[in-house]
Amino acid sequence: MLDSLLALLVLLPAAAGSGWWARGRSERRRRAEYGRKPSPVHADYLRGIRYLVNEEADRAIETFIRVLDVDDETAETHLALGNLFRRQGDIDRALRLHQNLVARPNLASTHRNQARYELACDYLKAGVLDRAEGLFVELLDQQEFAERCLNGLIAIHEKVRDWDQAIVATQHLERVRGASLRPIVAQYYCELAEQSAAEGDDDKAARHLKAARQAYRECARISLIAGRVAERNREYRSAIRAYREVLAQDVAFATEILEPMRRCFDASDDAIGYVDFLQAFMVEVDGAAGHVAYARHLQRVGRLDEAIAHLSRYLQSEASWIGFYHLLELASADPRSSLTGPLDSLRQSLARIIDQEPTYRCGHCGFSSRYLHWQCPSCRQWNTMVPRRDIRPGE
Repeated sequence: MLDSLLALLVLLPAAAGSGWWARGRSERRRRAEYGRKPSPVHADYLRGIRYLVNEEADRAIETFIRVLDVDDETAETHLALGNLFRRQGDIDRALRLHQNLVARPNLASTHRNQARYELACDYLKAGVLDRAEGLFVELLDQQEFAERCLNGLIAIHEKVRDWDQAIVATQHLERVRGASLRPIVAQYYCELAEQSAAEGDDDKAARHLKAARQAYRECARISLIAGRVAERNREYRSAIRAYREVLAQDVAFATEILEPMRRCFDASDDAIGYVDFLQAFMVEVDGAAGHVAYARHLQRVGRLDEAIAHLSRYLQSEASWIGFYHLLELASADPRSSLTGPLDSLRQSLARIIDQEPTYRCGHCGFSSRYLHWQCPSCRQWNTMVPRRDIRPGE
């Protein structure tokens, strides 16, 4: 709070260029000419500083607000103060300032609309979504506020998971910007498809996935959802086709299909098809995951020596904690040998490191997670969280 008020002191002199200082200067000139007493404005300002020094925050705020009589010349300063409070988390004070501006009958429409927009942002941050939405909608026909208000409306629709309205608002924003937001629209349709699939309405889920594909066919989430729905219905060949599409759509999500593909090929009793898939995967996709999956398959079919040899060859050219851990796991499974104490300790240490490492990372803000979020929980961007390919020494 003290930081906010110190910044407020920096902002107050900004009023110098907007009338307050000019009025004070003319008043000082009159005092010099006629010997009048010091201005109450100057006294109020000093009183506000005293309150600030004594950490009487609310009294200081009220005093500084009183110093700045609200008119078109000082409105910008009030707006700046309100925004400062909101950034600092002082929503009540931001609301008070912006509501005070909106209530002024003689304020120019430009400043009034700006105050209404800032008030909507205050309500949004405070979680009063109905009031925020109402103000954003009222300002949509004002060209200078249309894009910002649409962004605000989209944030509200996302928060309440109203994906249909999020689609409408995003398509409106596309027209305002003149730029494509189709990857985000596809994500909204995927959210609707996930909801329908969870409710057991596969036909409705399929319609949403079709709409998502029409919006942005390179969205890997579309195929992941389609594969899960088909797999749940034991339509394993359809699931395999859907999962394969991920490699063509976005190879960054290739590792997401390894375990589902194993399940589907196993359920189809198609070991040869699974091996063919893994061999192609290892060629197309960098990282240890495909090689580990292939080695584990060799182990399952009783070819442990080949599994160990395969991972050993891979690790001779690529450094990978995940690959090394699985090599130690395979070695420990060999009945003809056992890991010595130090190697077994290393295996356990690697297991702890891998368990603690985040599996996904946002390319926009760096947020990391053990779970895949299609919208980053930190920066709220879509399509920015991707799986980490590997865990390498020095990372």
